[in-house]
Amino acid sequence: MTATLRRRIESARRERAQRITRMWLACGWLGGVITLVVSLMPPTLEDSGGHIDKIVHLLGYALLTFWWAQLVTQRRWKLVIAVVLYGIAIEGLQGLTPERQPDILDALANSGGVLLGWLAARFLPNLPQSLAALPARHR
Repeated sequence: MTATLRRRIESARRERAQRITRMWLACGWLGGVITLVVSLMPPTLEDSGGHIDKIVHLLGYALLTFWWAQLVTQRRWKLVIAVVLYGIAIEGLQGLTPERQPDILDALANSGGVLLGWLAARFLPNLPQSLAALPARHR
């Protein structure tokens, strides 16, 4: 393999990795915006005495944290703090809406989800880089 061909292959891999990272980043921001909008909309889950909404909070924040932890691979504790504060801020903003009110149990479920997402990211680190390393499909 010539040096020129090796440089081209390496350049193509870097470009692919950058595209995947940009897509991952855009989806992460979209996830944060969707979390905010859905959290401030009128509630859609019936309050029948169960706590299904707490499971939704737990899983939603686990996914959000896991997603961002794929990009933030150094000092993830800062990410954990940021997402916990984001969840608390959203709970506070719910107090400003007519149909919602802040709930400490929701904030705890959010924080539990952050912990769950952080733990999952420890077992599946850096998925965007792994995706970029997969062989490219030829057209």
